[in-house]
Amino acid sequence: MSTTTNYAKLSVGTKALILSKLYYSVLSKSLESLDIERYYSILFFLNDNNGCNQQCICNNLAIDKTAMVKVIDYLIKVGFVDRNVNPDDRREHFIVLTKKGLKQTGEIVKAFEDIDREIFSLISKEEQVIFNKVMCQLSSKLKELPANDLFFNYKQTAKKRKKVTASKV
Repeated sequence: MSTTTNYAKLSVGTKALILSKLYYSVLSKSLESLDIERYYSILFFLNDNNGCNQQCICNNLAIDKTAMVKVIDYLIKVGFVDRNVNPDDRREHFIVLTKKGLKQTGEIVKAFEDIDREIFSLISKEEQVIFNKVMCQLSSKLKELPANDLFFNYKQTAKKRKKVTASKV
């Protein structure tokens, strides 16, 4: 059996996963000099949505609330953001880029823009518009379908899987 796979026959999800891994590999390489090595998408999002609440980030980037708390705690620890309590609703927190966060987020935004420009360099503007439109349509349709919450922390997923397996026995 051949070890190479016909890319055209892969599922959309698998193709999206491969594209994401390749993209973030290039992004990570281009941002090696920064004081941070992950959570680029959150900082990119905050660049245009500075001061939004945690739920807004969760909703827009499809991140669960529990994971978001840990991410924000990490970003506070490394000095990129502050978490400010809403004086009108103490349960809500606004996420604000610090001076350090603003400076390095500028570099992150530039890296995203440079990679996008490079990967779309051989694709016409019309095809880029179509690509973005189709991506939005696919995302919208997926949001309508029944789904399970995903955990991206392997240990947490393994624990959940063990509980499910144990309860079936």
